[in-house]
Amino acid sequence: MSRLTPLLRTLGLVRTPAADSSSKITALRASLDEARQSTQRWKARAGQLGARLDECEQRVAAGHGAAREAAARAQAWRHEIPSPAAVGSRFAHRLRTFEARTRLVSRADRESRLVDASEAYRSRLASGPTAADPRRHRMTLDGLHWWVPVRNPARGLHEKWVRKQRLPYHGIALTRELTIGGVMLDLGAHIGRMSIPRVVLGDVTAAYCAEPDPISYSCLTATVIDNGLRGAVLPDQTAIGDVDGTVNLIRLGQSAGFYVAADPPPGADVVSVPCTTLDRWVERLGVDLDAVTFVKVDVEGFELRLMRGAARVLACRQIAWQFEVNLVRLRGAGDDPRDLYAAFRQAFTHFIDLNRKVGGARVRPVAELDDALRYIDPDGKTDVLLYSA
Repeated sequence: MSRLTPLLRTLGLVRTPAADSSSKITALRASLDEARQSTQRWKARAGQLGARLDECEQRVAAGHGAAREAAARAQAWRHEIPSPAAVGSRFAHRLRTFEARTRLVSRADRESRLVDASEAYRSRLASGPTAADPRRHRMTLDGLHWWVPVRNPARGLHEKWVRKQRLPYHGIALTRELTIGGVMLDLGAHIGRMSIPRVVLGDVTAAYCAEPDPISYSCLTATVIDNGLRGAVLPDQTAIGDVDGTVNLIRLGQSAGFYVAADPPPGADVVSVPCTTLDRWVERLGVDLDAVTFVKVDVEGFELRLMRGAARVLACRQIAWQFEVNLVRLRGAGDDPRDLYAAFRQAFTHFIDLNRKVGGARVRPVAELDDALRYIDPDGKTDVLLYSA
């Protein structure tokens, strides 16, 4: 019978005593409690592992981000490395103009020619150019005394703008491989931030500056005189375009902002200023074009007009040109970016986009310029350095 008992119990033919059933239920409950506790421990462990996994994924993502940032920085650094090939391609042009660039021309001679040629400069000298003026503010940067425009002195809008002013050392360094060692033409000179530091550093022997805006021009002349730079920095008040005459500048609300537009909007703050072509301007000031190595152009959309009046200067292949390309301003002046790019292709062989965030080679054939600048369309801007090999 004892051997059959388990089978009979299984078949329900033998009944389990109540005490035995109670102990089994207690055992089962204990097993269930243990299973629940074990499940909770595993859930807690799984949560910890999940948190660690999330942390690892975040670290991996951060690592990828850091790697992308490092790659972008490396790309920017590579894009800013001077090109030995570009320097070499300019050697023959510089050799041809060596005599002109090393010919001694006194500051007094340059100053005298400017005084004879520029009525605006004579007027500034006669009126006491460094006298107090509520439209101007005097500040000091790296030992130089600068005069900066103030459009709305009563509202104090210039203060933030003044605090942001810095000398453009980075921009100067970006162009040095092609621009140093001669005379500079600064077209759209504003207050001289891009030309005066180059003269002081010795990158250029002299800078001829064209600035049309009366307030900016008064600041430029005051800075030149205040720092003893007469004859080295030579400021004239004129716009540079494709005709002799006058053009209308539209002043903006912030300090020193203005541009030329074909049709000024109603209510705009407009000032009429003299205009001439670049070829006539350099002739009037007696500039020896063989001594010129660098032209900086920041004329707020008037770039194509300027080039149309600069055939003789553009023919000087030793000159490197820096243009600010601002598509909004260009279209506002009534010109098409495609026409400007075509003029670049006709006048130059190579270019460098000075935007340090762009990829690709530093020096590129000018035939690639349209595609290279597509990223600024329709309303962006950049600076390009153009030259002929």
